[in-house]
Amino acid sequence: MRALPPFLLLILLTVALPAQAQTVNICDRTPEVWGTILEELGATDCATVNSRAMARIDGLSIDGMKTLQAGDFAGLTSLRSLHFNNPFGNSQLTTLPASVFDGLTSLQSLGLIDMQLTALPAGVFDGLTSLAYLYLNDNQL
Repeated sequence: MRALPPFLLLILLTVALPAQAQTVNICDRTPEVWGTILEELGATDCATVNSRAMARIDGLSIDGMKTLQAGDFAGLTSLRSLHFNNPFGNSQLTTLPASVFDGLTSLQSLGLIDMQLTALPAGVFDGLTSLAYLYLNDNQL
């Protein structure tokens, strides 16, 4: 049997080996968000989370949300359920960043109950093309 030329061997190895997941630095997200992501993944360091792990998360339940920022949910492409819990009524969210939910096209259920929301930016839910359940109970909207 003849040996393969080195360039062809390199091409075959490139195609055959799965792509490495890139590390995604979630440390700059809202602390409650990155803390919940770490908990969901069973990880201990937000700097070691990779894109493949982020894409596998399908549900998050976040307690005691005080702020949210654009990009907090970036990379969570399989997220189907996102619920915020405010057990002590201490949320300081009166509105949401306009693009906070961008890219969450798999999201089916969103719960923003008792968050003290007084206003929502126009189009904040427009990109949520799979959304079937939206819970806004006990806000000031």
